[in-house]
Amino acid sequence: MTPHSSKPEIVVAVCAAIWGLFWLPLRALETLGLDPAWVTVGQFVAPLVCLLPFACVRLWRRQPVGANQAVTGLLIGGALALYCESLLLTDVVRALVLFYVMPAWGTLVEVGFMGRRFTLWRGLSLLLSMAGLVILLRVSADLEVSLNTGDVMALLSGMIYAVGAMRVRQAQEITVFEQVFAFFLFGGIFAFALTFLPIAGFGVLPTVSVLKAVAPWMMLIAVVFMIPVIWGLYWGNRSVDPGRLGILLQLEAVVGIGSAAILTDEPFGWREATGALLVISAGLIEVIANRPER
Repeated sequence: MTPHSSKPEIVVAVCAAIWGLFWLPLRALETLGLDPAWVTVGQFVAPLVCLLPFACVRLWRRQPVGANQAVTGLLIGGALALYCESLLLTDVVRALVLFYVMPAWGTLVEVGFMGRRFTLWRGLSLLLSMAGLVILLRVSADLEVSLNTGDVMALLSGMIYAVGAMRVRQAQEITVFEQVFAFFLFGGIFAFALTFLPIAGFGVLPTVSVLKAVAPWMMLIAVVFMIPVIWGLYWGNRSVDPGRLGILLQLEAVVGIGSAAILTDEPFGWREATGALLVISAGLIEVIANRPER
């Protein structure tokens, strides 16, 4: 019997925790003069530039690079592009909590399209997610909702990611390089399309001086943050069972919410704390709900 290795779990835990701090470089780049849409574009383009030489070598060897993973790449990459935008257009805690309502959408997708049973655990996860959403968004008795553009993007990102995750689970096995390259390639295309949204101060083209100032930082973030973290998550996903993976990925929400509460002056009262607790609890219960059925 092959001994169990905890290395993949450690890699996933570390990458998830680091990803919870992703809002910090995003906001730092924004302070250098980039509009939110172009900050997000840079998070996909810079890693893609770094990976392109390796993709060319693979093509020369007649190996796939992931260019045929368009639909999945657009869904997963597009979801993360919207998530990046939300971190710049709304409070960090709101963006994280609204994105992590994802278990609710995942339950609906799996029950509606994958034929999974609607169990008590899935029902409880759905209820907790919706309760966290109602509290955070201050839904009133007459169903009025407090939503801004960033909130909408965070919600949409969770919905799209749930559909993309379903496709990943149903797809045939491909290499980690293909997954990572497709993520940055098609996510970058989606992020570029977002620059055309008619939102004031959102997608204004950066000046040459701003590009010169941010380009080195973009490449540094790509090499030491984006590529290692995304690669680690995709690689670890292959070796960690879904239950443990789901729990480990909740570290992102915990680290992100905690760091935002400490490092920003954004509102963090009982609504934000309760909403975060309910949504994280829903994610953990979703892990139980998705245990392999006999």
